[in-house]
Amino acid sequence: MAPNFPIDEAYLVASWCAAALWGVFTVLFALCMMTIIGARPGRTQNSVIVGGVIVMYALATAHVSLTLARNINAFIVHVQDQGAVLYLADIGQGLNRSKDMIYITEIVLADVVLLWRCFMVWNRNYYVIAFPAIMVLGTAISGYGAMGRYFTPDPYEVASIRWAEGMMVISMVSNILLTFLTAGRIWVLSRSFSDMRFSASTARYNHLILLIVESGVLITLSKVIEFILFELSPNDGLEGLNAFYIVMDCMPQIMGICPTFIIMCVNRGFSTTDPEAYTSGAYALRGSLSGQPSVPLRGFTSQSLGGKSNTQTLSVQSARKSKPFDYD
Repeated sequence: MAPNFPIDEAYLVASWCAAALWGVFTVLFALCMMTIIGARPGRTQNSVIVGGVIVMYALATAHVSLTLARNINAFIVHVQDQGAVLYLADIGQGLNRSKDMIYITEIVLADVVLLWRCFMVWNRNYYVIAFPAIMVLGTAISGYGAMGRYFTPDPYEVASIRWAEGMMVISMVSNILLTFLTAGRIWVLSRSFSDMRFSASTARYNHLILLIVESGVLITLSKVIEFILFELSPNDGLEGLNAFYIVMDCMPQIMGICPTFIIMCVNRGFSTTDPEAYTSGAYALRGSLSGQPSVPLRGFTSQSLGGKSNTQTLSVQSARKSKPFDYD
């Protein structure tokens, strides 16, 4: 039998943790925007990635604000009439519906950003992202389907639980799949550079792979913990283990922190090299590395990770002396 963790205590802890993570997100978001605004002249940003981060930060801010407002209502406004426990357990209450709608939108948007990043890394290959795209669509359908049950007389009915379980499982699996598709693709490319003796490029690509995988593992682990706690939580939110609400209120912040951190790191040159040294294959080495002036590089450039792409020919000497490149 699961231990008892009252819902009022859970929401107090959740609001504190969410506020702390929102502070982290705010700092990272500010640094990320500074790297974008201060980008070198002529460098353009990917509007999908940048726009996604801005919207995710706005949603995360709205979510943590609604969490605070709900706690004020529970512990101050309604403490005398229905009490904090009954107020917080009423998930069909208007303020909670708005908060959870933002939560689902943040989850779906984060999955869309992952999908777009994978799409660009694979040089706009629709076949690669077809199945993950269906899974992201399934996440949206099941998530908003669960929200629709909030408007029924009994939002805790079995159908509501099944919709929510579907959203969590599909999002978790799609996150794992997209993370390893992206990291795997970059790993294959880095091996190509290793064969060409671009050791500096290979080392920095390995850093990017680790950054993407570690961020994916953090999000996946959070989703796994969230799902386990959801399965252990009581149906009515009154008695039992309500720790699920702690993770749930932190998820919008976590889902925004990870992609923002990756963008900031790569924009500041912490993980990879110049876009001209980043290609998707289909390249040919004309003669020996030292005997010919250039290596044609086609397909995968900075656009794959956010910057605008311009296919071009890169000299071996400049590839070895490449500068940090763009991931926006």
